[in-house]
Amino acid sequence: MALNKRFRLWLIILAIPVVLIVAALITAKLYFTSDRLKALIIPKMEEASHRSVTVKTISLSIFPTLGVDIDELKISNPKGSKFEHDEFLSIDRLTLDVKIFSLLANKLEVDELLLEHPKISLEVSANGRKNYSSEQPGKASGGGSGVRVEKNSTGELLLSNLEIRDGEIEYLDKKYDSRMVIAGLHQAMSVESKRGENSLLVHGTSSIERLSYGSLASWYLIDQPLTGESKLTYAIDKDILTFDDVNLKVRELPLAITGTMSKLTEKTIMLDLAVNAPAAEMGQVLSLIPPEMLKKAQGLSSSGDVKFSLNIKGPSSETMNPGTTGIFTITNGAIRYASLPKSITNVNLQGSFEKPSAPIGATGIGKFSINRFTAKLGGDEISGSMTMNDFSDPALTATVSGSMNLREVKDYYPLEEGTELGGTMRIGVGLDGKVKNPLGMKASGKAEFQDVTIKTAGSRKPLRNLNGAINFNNQVIESKQLAMNIGESDLNLNFTVRNYIGLLMQDAAKAAGKPTASVTLTSKQFRTADVIPDEPPTKPPASAGGISKGTPPATSGLLPAIDIDANVQIDKLVTDKFTFTNAHGSSSVSNGVITLKNMSVNAFQGQIQSKGKLDLTNPAKKPFDLDLNITGVESNEMLSKFTTFGQYLFGKFSTSAKLKGDLNDTLGLNTQSLIGNGSVQIFDGKLLGFPLTTKLADATGISELREVNFKNWANAFSIENGRIQVKDLKVNSGSTDFLMAGSQGLDGSMDYTLGVKLPESLSSRIKLGGAADQLLQFFKDKDGRINLTFDVTGMTASPVVRLNAKAQEDAAKNALQQKANDAKKKFEDDLKKKAEEGLMKIFKKP
Repeated sequence: MALNKRFRLWLIILAIPVVLIVAALITAKLYFTSDRLKALIIPKMEEASHRSVTVKTISLSIFPTLGVDIDELKISNPKGSKFEHDEFLSIDRLTLDVKIFSLLANKLEVDELLLEHPKISLEVSANGRKNYSSEQPGKASGGGSGVRVEKNSTGELLLSNLEIRDGEIEYLDKKYDSRMVIAGLHQAMSVESKRGENSLLVHGTSSIERLSYGSLASWYLIDQPLTGESKLTYAIDKDILTFDDVNLKVRELPLAITGTMSKLTEKTIMLDLAVNAPAAEMGQVLSLIPPEMLKKAQGLSSSGDVKFSLNIKGPSSETMNPGTTGIFTITNGAIRYASLPKSITNVNLQGSFEKPSAPIGATGIGKFSINRFTAKLGGDEISGSMTMNDFSDPALTATVSGSMNLREVKDYYPLEEGTELGGTMRIGVGLDGKVKNPLGMKASGKAEFQDVTIKTAGSRKPLRNLNGAINFNNQVIESKQLAMNIGESDLNLNFTVRNYIGLLMQDAAKAAGKPTASVTLTSKQFRTADVIPDEPPTKPPASAGGISKGTPPATSGLLPAIDIDANVQIDKLVTDKFTFTNAHGSSSVSNGVITLKNMSVNAFQGQIQSKGKLDLTNPAKKPFDLDLNITGVESNEMLSKFTTFGQYLFGKFSTSAKLKGDLNDTLGLNTQSLIGNGSVQIFDGKLLGFPLTTKLADATGISELREVNFKNWANAFSIENGRIQVKDLKVNSGSTDFLMAGSQGLDGSMDYTLGVKLPESLSSRIKLGGAADQLLQFFKDKDGRINLTFDVTGMTASPVVRLNAKAQEDAAKNALQQKANDAKKKFEDDLKKKAEEGLMKIFKKP
């Protein structure tokens, strides 16, 4: 019994510290709430990083492992700086579990370190400020990295599982024009250090769903998947990380990395790495090219020997880049699409690149070369070479030459459905000079075409029988003779385009002068429907970066920013509505204004000549100023196309007119803006079925007025406010004359005073109705013709004709007055005659 009491006593004594420890852990757990932990930790983090730190919740677990869970951790960019993103780092959830009892044995065992959806934004501003560095540009900094590693540590470390789920990393360097995006990063890693070995063994697997790299303006690699496995050793005492076994796959291309990274705890890391593509195949290289560029290359097969190696050596820091050198070759390559019968063969490429170790942003360094490239499509070969020196201000030397049977292209490369090619094309191009100074670059080339046919699914008409050559250098594109057929049209072009680079680059246009072109077009038959697209092309989206050296200059309204002088000779010109012959003349385009110089066509059995200007600088308002001369056209044939009365009018029509106005946004006439004046003559014509003369026949009872044959029609006119003012219109129809004055709206409304002179032979048949018939004898002139005056209103197709009572009343009064005057004069003459006879009798001599 005593033994049992003693044993219980010892148990109580031994339990006291355990109880105290448990009580302490429980107290710590209760005391360190989420709010207390945030109040304790966040100010320290903000003070050390000079950044704002926010956390949604922090939870602490004590037993059996020391665990920390942090939800929605966000760390801002440095205070007082402006970057693209507000946050430098955000993590949806961070979990850390450490075994407590292992710590007591001088051993750090981490069961789990988990980062869910970490997002890191690394940025370098245009002035060189980095959001991942607390130092200002140009400030001196200490030589150390701030990381302290105990090199003689004999403890043990075991990190069983370091896991990153769905990570994102974005790097944006505005100073040196580069960017990289990593999306969908998944990492699983373990780290182990055995007691007394002074080294860390790192094993892991990684995958990236999308890797993109390029400049700020364009991507060099886009959305490439990457997977890899790695075995690394870090020697703590030597501060060297060795790549024991690292294998990656960029899409399908395998890569192996060997070498070392040293001085990891210092500000400048030393790299000595080699990247190779062991046993790479042609298809694996082609897998890096976006499928849309290879025409949906799922059925693509390839062969050939591929070699690639890259060496990275030298210092790497925030201010230094290591040196890189590399070579790549493709030998005896072949490419074939499964759906096509033939392979592209003799694919050979040999190239290299190098960039020496230098400060970040160093200029005047770097070289990339393709010493030779060849590819064969049957018996046709394309070859070329390229060398580029100085990556910051590239100097380019390149050549491309070859010939191609276009009809066979479909056997080697999948064309878009509906595309047809034929004929032979030969090219030879050479470039030499600074890429940033295209005007100073020496460029020359020639493209020759022999019986070429081109048809696409969107082509309105195929281009056929293209023959000729185009020569160019960096200043001029020209062709002495380029012949082709488009649909039913044949075209022969002779052209010269100068300073054409100004069409593509605004700065080039300023330096070299405005682009100009001279064109001569001859054709036996030209159909506008063959060359005008069904819909106007859409404008390219504006660049997000604003105007740059590569930005095209603004166009002059609807026309490109180029001055053009054109001469035209077309035997037969066919438009949607009209057919013209002997179309010839010259025109020019400058600053959005088209100037016609004596353009002439034969049409409607006569000739039409025009000259003047059309201003297309403003898309909403397009003013024109034209002189128009029309000679001897058949009035019914021409005017019926443009007017409401032309279908009733026949005869040889001539006019001389000056017209001004605006075209609307559909190139239709804005009638309210039209002003002008001119004169009209029509010879040997007739009015047949004209509603006005029909109404006139009904109003007078003279059926002959339904068809009016005339020798001459003449009038002057002016146009303003949507109406045509007709002056002194005279129609001579033999014994019948018509006189008209007034106006007609462009909408067909009429407001005229019409005078009609009818021969005396018709007076017995004229039926005006009412008192007018009784007064008809008073409407005669001295020649005996009947003068009638009518008011004409209504529309052209349905006119309203009324006898002008005031005019006829005045005519009757004048007739009566004339008769009275005539009677009085006759009485006076008779009286005088009788007086003279009486006097003669009185004074008659015996």
